[in-house]
Amino acid sequence: MPEPADPMTIDVVRTGGFAGLRRAWRVEVAPEEADGWMPLIDACPWEEPPASAPGADRFSWEVAVAGGSCHRRASLGDGDAAGPWRDLIDRVQADGAAVPAP
Repeated sequence: MPEPADPMTIDVVRTGGFAGLRRAWRVEVAPEEADGWMPLIDACPWEEPPASAPGADRFSWEVAVAGGSCHRRASLGDGDAAGPWRDLIDRVQADGAAVPAP
């Protein structure tokens, strides 16, 4: 598990739902904090295609990690945002900051 030399940014974007709203959260991880985040990032099945398709009035999720030696991105249906994905999403929401809508 390599530690990034540069700060790492983790973005979580949730779109959809009944009102079609967009919400986003971002956390910037300093290199010395990476050890606390890498197990969460590595546990997510980044290469697996999502099992559920987005549906009407359902949320869709975008999760992106950039910085250091780690660059990953995934698009998830609401049903896929469980297990390790939910752990990562919840941590970003708890430790990060809300990002205003564009």
